[in-house]
Amino acid sequence: MMDDDMKLLKPAHGDQPAISGKRVTHWDRMKRMARRARMNGMQRRAAALAALTTVIALIAGCQSALPAASIPPRSGPLSEHMDISVALWDLAENMTADDPLVHQMEQKLNITIKPVPITTENYMQQFQIWASTGQLPDIFSSDAINSRYYNDWRDRGAIRALPDDLSAYPNLKAYLATSETAKLKDDGKLYFIPRKTYDSTDYNVLDRLVIYRWDLAQQAGIAKEPETWEEFRAMLAAIVAKDPERKRITGLTSVNNLLLGGLFWLYSSPAATSDGSGSDFKWIKEDGKFIPAVFSKHAVDSLRLLRDFYADGLIDPDLPATRGEMGRDKFAQGKAAALLIAGSIQSVDINIYQERWLKLHPGDSRFYDNVKVLKPLPAVDGNRYHAVFKPFWSESYISAKVSDKKMARILQLYDYMNSPEFKDMRHYGLKDVDYAETADGTKKMVDPGVSLLTKYKYFSSLANLLDWDGMFKLNPANVSITPEGQAAQHELLDYSMQMTKKQDYDGRLTDLSTPTKDSFTIFDSDDMIRVMISKLPVETIWQEIVDGYKAKGLDKMIEEVNAKAKELGIE
Repeated sequence: MMDDDMKLLKPAHGDQPAISGKRVTHWDRMKRMARRARMNGMQRRAAALAALTTVIALIAGCQSALPAASIPPRSGPLSEHMDISVALWDLAENMTADDPLVHQMEQKLNITIKPVPITTENYMQQFQIWASTGQLPDIFSSDAINSRYYNDWRDRGAIRALPDDLSAYPNLKAYLATSETAKLKDDGKLYFIPRKTYDSTDYNVLDRLVIYRWDLAQQAGIAKEPETWEEFRAMLAAIVAKDPERKRITGLTSVNNLLLGGLFWLYSSPAATSDGSGSDFKWIKEDGKFIPAVFSKHAVDSLRLLRDFYADGLIDPDLPATRGEMGRDKFAQGKAAALLIAGSIQSVDINIYQERWLKLHPGDSRFYDNVKVLKPLPAVDGNRYHAVFKPFWSESYISAKVSDKKMARILQLYDYMNSPEFKDMRHYGLKDVDYAETADGTKKMVDPGVSLLTKYKYFSSLANLLDWDGMFKLNPANVSITPEGQAAQHELLDYSMQMTKKQDYDGRLTDLSTPTKDSFTIFDSDDMIRVMISKLPVETIWQEIVDGYKAKGLDKMIEEVNAKAKELGIE
């Protein structure tokens, strides 16, 4: 994915648990955790074949150009050195020859990681070409589950299933031992490793964040932080009109247009929030029938709101073509009043505050006074919602072309990535370099001001191969977020736990397989952009879009899903 902002994270289903007696805040839960622990869209599908051919050619160059780790002589099952090619977002871009954490891991497993470049817009087409030509990397990650791509890879034998017996890999076995993972098997076989995000969908509020320039709002005469859509709209309008820093400021921008639905669907059809894969759409029951939430009769209200924001000049006109660095730079430079971002407050803290804001405002420690996080706004029904996704975002696949020996080594790599030793490296860096350990096992950072995610970018990208480590991001022991960032995160989480709810939907229908559904995709972000910029009335352009989906089999899919739901007793 790309960087943290493209990681469209997602987790488990179920309503927020009721809390009786004294309200237990997220902060309380995280403190207990700390004590116990101590411690891609239109451009996606418009594949540029020339560019893809170039990228494919880069594999060979990448394989030969990267320096091999210095491996000491050894015997036993790890005696044979192996190169393992990995296609993972940002890995090739962040690759360095001198990352000591990667070097330490490579030495331990007697491997050399060979990053394979992939693009953020056309990665699915890249994987399809590689699968068709036998050029898949040894390991690759993609958000393909429930899609025709995954079905194709599985059925043509392009990917390997994990062995039934994982006893030789106890850490990996423990990672996969969940009821959610069990539901992902095909005929008892698991063909990928789900990259887990959080333990609960309650934390998905962190996956679609809006941050805004509160300092500019105050200079524009706004005295109260927005708590409704009307107030949020008025604040953006005031900032754009006043333009306090004379930078021709725009309103809301984003790191990627895939995130747009994660904000605006919450106004009238909250279960329509999508991770951008096209195959994760949730089903709600409306007028006695299950339908994808995107096609709810209430969805048009969200689309009208989106059009109103755009027509009033409160959405960046460049947003349809905006990608990560552009949106982050524009916000940090004061050219956008608000930013839609993903990846939790950690992404805000590192990618905006530490890596951009401080360069423009040296020594400024008042970032979280000047920049605020928008709390969930009330929907048309009066409730407040946040985006909800799956318990994982994207999957790691193993190419069927790897030998049995390499398969075993790859599983050892995954096993190691779920070990306490690896987690310590991920969370604290190098012992006696980045942290010191006291007699009671407490870890004390040598320089708390150093961000490990910035210092070890290559390792930090590779560490996401197994999972996103979402729960540790919420832990007070997470040294990669400033104390002020932690406080802002906990304030948002506590508010969300108390004030938001989730629209009813049945996650089993998202995973359900029917002939039409298996190849049906809904790219709602493309649809929202089309509605937003169209000159036609919202209802007219939206009906054109719905009719387009009907021509692709929408009604047939709905019929199949409802029949299957009835057969399974899903009501």
